[in-house]
Parts: sequence; structure tokens; C-alpha cells
Amino acid sequence: MRNPYQRKAASKSQTSSYNVQDIYKQFIEIMVSQGQVFALYHDGWALCATPTGQRAFAVWQNKSLAKLLVKDNWENYDIQEVSFKDFIEKVLPFLRQESTLVSMNLSPEGQNVLVAPEKLLLDIKNYLYQIYLQKPEVYKNLQLPSPRSIRLN
Repeated sequence: MRNPYQRKAASKSQTSSYNVQDIYKQFIEIMVSQGQVFALYHDGWALCATPTGQRAFAVWQNKSLAKLLVKDNWENYDIQEVSFKDFIEKVLPFLRQESTLVSMNLSPEGQNVLVAPEKLLLDIKNYLYQIYLQKPEVYKNLQLPSPRSIRLN
């Protein structure tokens, strides 16, 4: 007799709905449109580790996602806004120098999108360039930095 309470394994069609590339692109779009990201701070920024043990700087696209992680080891941390300009001009170059990855939207279950700071900076630059060419009115309204001003090295 079959166990009626046993869960069935997820089919391949269900698991493919979690597309990392789409989540990554969406994160960049939201970050640019909001003009900020959120991070946790308490006598230093909150860092997490990758499965291989490498350091990663945790950032979230909105405050409510960050609030989910203010517990356990991070219970004394406060949610801080990091402006888009500071993120691309100060934080990402520093993370690159320190060989620290960026952890996007870390969840309480440990799911996140990990990306190297130089790749993120390049993709942000490309996205800004697309907006600059395709929607110049949006580009001016958001007062975004010029793609040419973003230095990759």
C-alpha cells in the first residue's frame, strides 16, 4: 500500500522555473530603477560564505527580503540602504580588490545568486548602456551615471 503522506519528487518542469539568469537580470533591473540595494550592518557589513568557503557580501533588492535574515548570527544587524552610485563606485571595486563575491537575495534557506563583482559591474554597465540607447527619457529621469564613467579596471 502506498503512503498517502509521501511527497512526490519535483518534476524537471517544476524545477526549471527557478532560472538563475532571469533572477540575476531582474535584480539588476530593480537595483537600477530603485537606485539602491540593501545590506546588513553592525560594526561591519554582513558577510556570508559560499559552499566552497569563499566570502560573499550579501545584498538584497528590497528591505523585506533583508529583514528575513535579521536573526541568529545577524540579529544585531541593521538594514542599511546602499545607493546605486556608492554600490558601483565604492562597494564593487572594494569587493573586487578583496576577492569577495556578491550574494544576491540570500534567503533563510540559503538560496542566493553568487556573482563576481567584476561580472556584475560589467553587466550593470551593459544594462545602463541599453537604457541609454533605447529609453533616453527614462535614463534622464532616473539620473543614472554614464556607462562610460564606470571603470572596470
